[in-house]
Amino acid sequence: MPQTVGELLLAPEIGRRICEMLDESAWAKDLAWPDIQALSDYMTILDFPKHATIFSEGDTSDYMSVVLDGVVEIVKNEEGEEFSTKFLVRLGPGRAFGEMALVEGRPRSASAVAAEDTRLLVLTRQAFDRLTRENKSLALKMAMNIARLISFRLRHTSSRLLRYL
Repeated sequence: MPQTVGELLLAPEIGRRICEMLDESAWAKDLAWPDIQALSDYMTILDFPKHATIFSEGDTSDYMSVVLDGVVEIVKNEEGEEFSTKFLVRLGPGRAFGEMALVEGRPRSASAVAAEDTRLLVLTRQAFDRLTRENKSLALKMAMNIARLISFRLRHTSSRLLRYL
């Protein structure tokens, strides 16, 4: 089984599936195949078994992830008279999450849990900083795509919030 992102891209079946997945992903919008190959040098792979916590609300980790295989659930703790956990979203292959921590480096606003065995592509802040030094054009494309993703989520949250006002 290939273990680096570059090796995954070269594996015939997996590479083709990654290409198809990225074609439909907001975070990879406007990236050509050479961009994706170059970006693979800055990303790592992490595997999580079913029910594993990927990160917890309040953690200070600074990376974003893209689901390669599996499903991730984003949940938020709600404090009040009774402590409860609220389900926010379920993310499958091609979907990105954690981009706010990459951009601002603040504590996580929610938790991420592997709903099934899950493989992630991970871009750390350190790797993104290296990307900005070594490939400014690709870093700008990624920054714009991350900004679009955050903007989309903010608009979606705003429209959902209106239902409760």
